[in-house]
Amino acid sequence: MLQRNLGCLFKLLLFVGLLSGCNHLFYFPDSDERLTPKKLKLDYEDFVVTTKDHVPIHGWHIKTKAKNPHGTVVHFHGNAENMTTHVLYVAWLANFGFDVVTFDYRGYGSSGGQPQRDGLVEDGVAVLQWTRSHARTQDLFVIGQSLGGAVAVPVIAQAKIVGVRAVILDSTFASYRGVARQVLGSMWLTWPLQWPLSFLVSDSWSPVDSIADVHIPFVFIHGPTDPVVPYRAGRELYDAASQPKEFWTVPWDGHTSAFAVEDGRFRQHLVEYLCSRRTSQASSCP
Repeated sequence: MLQRNLGCLFKLLLFVGLLSGCNHLFYFPDSDERLTPKKLKLDYEDFVVTTKDHVPIHGWHIKTKAKNPHGTVVHFHGNAENMTTHVLYVAWLANFGFDVVTFDYRGYGSSGGQPQRDGLVEDGVAVLQWTRSHARTQDLFVIGQSLGGAVAVPVIAQAKIVGVRAVILDSTFASYRGVARQVLGSMWLTWPLQWPLSFLVSDSWSPVDSIADVHIPFVFIHGPTDPVVPYRAGRELYDAASQPKEFWTVPWDGHTSAFAVEDGRFRQHLVEYLCSRRTSQASSCP
């Protein structure tokens, strides 16, 4: 029910935003604190990195208790609220021997600035560069959650960070204009206007434009009944990516819900996949 309500809210905000010609309609940030690694009893450090355009970006470096971490996962969270909402999406990986870096885009949480498309790409580049310098592991992995995946793809293409072994995109869309058109086409009220209204959305930095240039293994995760990002939007991005790539279909309802089930099959599948992509064998991996 919550996921369906979020889907309806997204569609409503998209419609209203398009009528006003607004390209910020993909971002719904706030600064409320909900959950922290401290509350989860996880070891972590705060960090602040300054972007190329001088915006301070706040993040957490969550450290596994394992003596030799298996790898470092960099998390690009979704479009709503801030990282204190989304930390549970990746925090569980610390219990499987992985360090985790998560951060707030500009305008989210305690990061500076205001969210806008090219700025979020700058944020991601700065955080990936920081991670490469501060990670305790040679192997890095990137996981993008919904909008976070759309940000992560051009970031990886721009940053060209050494040591990124795989990219996981969960419920991510191929293009900003395309997903706007698909969402508008799913509502009877806006179906006739899906084409003209969608052109009010800039398609700059859409992941489909750069994903073929990223020669890193990809995993795509999406469910056919996703109430927020249409399944076909995820398949379009998968089709545009270079090999090697995999597509994991989530058989239940929800948006970015694959890892919501503790000890579920997708958590185990992800850990096994990350372990299989490591180059460093300094520690045993499940």
